[in-house]
Amino acid sequence: MNQPASSLAPIVVGVDGSAEAFHAVRWAARAAVRHQLPLELVHATAFPDVTAGGIVPLPDEMKETLRRRGRHHLRAAQELANAAGALDIRERLDPDRAAPALLDLAGSASCVAVGGSFHGRFAALLTGSVSSALASHAPCPVAVVQGESWDEPDAARPVLTGIDGGPASAAVAEAAFAEASTLKAPLVVFHATHDGDLTGSEAGEAPPLDEYLAASSRRYPNVHVDQVLASGRPRHELLTRSQDAQLVVVGSRGRGGFPGLLLGSTGQALLHYAACPVLIVRPHPATG
Repeated sequence: MNQPASSLAPIVVGVDGSAEAFHAVRWAARAAVRHQLPLELVHATAFPDVTAGGIVPLPDEMKETLRRRGRHHLRAAQELANAAGALDIRERLDPDRAAPALLDLAGSASCVAVGGSFHGRFAALLTGSVSSALASHAPCPVAVVQGESWDEPDAARPVLTGIDGGPASAAVAEAAFAEASTLKAPLVVFHATHDGDLTGSEAGEAPPLDEYLAASSRRYPNVHVDQVLASGRPRHELLTRSQDAQLVVVGSRGRGGFPGLLLGSTGQALLHYAACPVLIVRPHPATG
């Protein structure tokens, strides 16, 4: 999401009519204003979920009912986005399921945002949550909007991030600085030596900015940075501090992991239990 605004890649947000999705719309609209990007509102009618696996054709009347409901949700979402200051707003009514529809758009998006419990329509028929599918497989950053602290007018609430030296560390640092800069918020950086644990240290001792932070720090000199070395595990530290944060920025995978299981354990924990929005960042193309 920290790419140049001139690319005009939109922030895409999933709209399913739920309160959580509308929270995501408000968050995404504000992010679009901050980053000067278009906003694309997407409602998936999920026709495949009501056609018995494609065997039973969906009556035209039911299709129109689903479209009408989708247009209603999109109108409500546009009103929220307008109220948040967004001007360049696009709407899309997609016949596919939520996850495939959003993943298809992710390839040309700056970011995809969904509510914390966004599952799309007919959730019981899905094999997994939309947010998990996006966080694991979308080629762009994914924001899962949850909690309420981000919506409180308190600039002192920080952006949190964790650096573990893994393949996404440079991209995570860059995104975290960009978000802290536009939010005019302090940035708290947790250092981890491997996936799962943070380095232990005496209180008050912090290392100098490492290679992942130095370049971003020069690009965003207005961002105040606090570096933290803690003896606990990153998921515990980030989950605890997320209660008083505006945003948590983490990578799509840690140092370890297996092919096909792209979201590490810390990211999975944050995805489901963080008290504020979580931004999942992919590694830069050159790093995998």
